[in-house]
Order: sequence, then structure tokens, then C-alpha cells
Amino acid sequence: MRRVRTFATALALTAGLAACSSPLPSPKPDAVPARAPVVVDDAQVSRILGEITTTLAAADAARSAQDLAPRVSGTAAQIRAAQFVQAAAGAADALTELPATPQTVIAPATTAWPRTMMVVTTAPADLRAPLLLTLVQESPRAPYALVDWARLFPGVAMPPTAQPGVGSAPVDADSSALSVRPEDVLAHYVDLLTNGAASPFAAAFTADPLRDRIAQQRAGWTTAVGDRGSVAETYEVLDGGPFSMATADGGAIVVGSLRTVTTINLVDSTLTVGAQTAALLGATTVGTSLAISWDSMVAFFVPPAGSTEPVTVLGGEHVPVSVTGS
Repeated sequence: MRRVRTFATALALTAGLAACSSPLPSPKPDAVPARAPVVVDDAQVSRILGEITTTLAAADAARSAQDLAPRVSGTAAQIRAAQFVQAAAGAADALTELPATPQTVIAPATTAWPRTMMVVTTAPADLRAPLLLTLVQESPRAPYALVDWARLFPGVAMPPTAQPGVGSAPVDADSSALSVRPEDVLAHYVDLLTNGAASPFAAAFTADPLRDRIAQQRAGWTTAVGDRGSVAETYEVLDGGPFSMATADGGAIVVGSLRTVTTINLVDSTLTVGAQTAALLGATTVGTSLAISWDSMVAFFVPPAGSTEPVTVLGGEHVPVSVTGS
């Protein structure tokens, strides 16, 4: 009986201790921030731009497209490679000057990849307009690469964006928060290039020098060919975009690329081409046909949903990248 009482007493003490003990603390997750953090600071931006500049300088000196990787890719690399061919053939000022000194940085505030950063540069030494550079980091271990540049058009003001220390949110390609989804902006612009005033999007975009230049080039070829042949032109959106960053008013800067292909067929005649075209063709004349492919990098400001304002074309760059003919 003594052993039983002792055991019962022990049970009672154990139960009493259990009843009086404090509950174990439960883990609490960190609070979710109200907005995503900015992912690059001033020092990182300077380092990224410096490394891109170093890569460009080495590739430019060697006229080597292979040396552009991994810091220049996408349409920017395609255009630079074509400029190397033109420069090697003696075309003056073939290489676009790409200054690395920023006057405005649109830094990404996100926790996901790919990450997009945009930079408005200071004016180049040739006194032409500043450039809007688009840089993309595809994955956590990948470096930021220059994928696009667009020369800002005269008189166009960049929309206000958040301070670099706060950061700007990326905008999804299918976002309905804008008057036009980013994935549709280039397609609408291509329709406008194709159909002109007959396009259903004719009133949806501001007038811009890039569209004027493409029209003038087409008219120039048509005049040069006259009744000795025909001129046709097609336009298509290139893969790799769009890249979109939110602006302070709820709109977005949307950047993408398109290709223009000018096809000329001749009848019993010879056509002399300009130096830029000849550099890519490897000849100064053709007697049967000529096909010129141009890549254009274009930047837009798209207003927020509900706005009646048109899409503003902020800037662009239009460069021949390949020429074939006979």
C-alpha cells in the first residue's frame, strides 16, 4: 500500500505541475511589409552601370558581338551587333553613344524575378537627347543586362516616378490597371504603322518622330523605285518584352521592340543604296530585289485605367540590322 500511495502522490504532483506550467510560445512569422522593398541602392546602380559600360567599351573596341554577353542582350545586343558591321565597313558614327551617368533612376521594388530597372541618362557628348535605358535581371544569380535603349523625343517629359530609395513596382504584361494592357501596346502601335489613319488605334497614340521617320523612309524608297518595281513593308512585335514600371500617377512606362521589313522588287533596273545599307549588304547596288530589316526600340507612357488621355510615345531608336539583296 505504501508504494501505491507514493505512486499516486507522484501522479498528483505531476498533474499539478502540468496544470500550473505556462503554455509554450508559438512561433510568429515576420510581418509582411506594406509594399515590396527596393532592391538596388545608389552604389549598386553605379556598379551595374559601370560594368555595362566596361563591357560595351571592350566589345566596341573589338567590334565583337560575342563580347557583349552577359551585360548586353536582347534587342540592344542585336542592334549593337549590326552597328559593329556598319562600323567595320567604315560607316561614320555607326555606334550609338550610350552614356552611363544617370539623371533619373527608376529602381525596382519587388521580391520576384525577372527584375526591371530603367535609367534616364545624361545627354550624350554629341548633344543629342538623353536615353532611356532598360536593364533586366532574369534570375537571382544573373547580372543586370541592358536589353533596350530609346532616345527620348524632343519636348517629351518623362512621367513622374517614385524616388529610387522607395522604388517603383513592376507592372504585369496583362495588367488591367492601365488604359491599355502592356502586352497590347506594341501590337496596337504596329497596327497603327500598318494601317495609318485607318487603324482603330489612330487616336490612341500621340504623334511621334519614329512613326514619321518610318513613313518618310517608306516614301523615299517608293520614290526611288518609281515605276521600275514595287515597295512593300511589314511590321511585327519582337519577343522579349514588354518591360513595364509603374509611374506615380498609377500609369506605367512600357518598353518593347518591333521589326520593320522593307522589301523592294525591281524590274529591269538597278538601285543604288546608301552607305548604311551597303555596309550590311556588302554591295552598293542591286538589280533584282532588296530586303531591309530594321529593329526599333520604343518607350511609351500608358495612362491608368479610366483615363481618356492617349498613350504617349516617349522615345525610340530605329536601326537597320540586316540587309539582303541581289
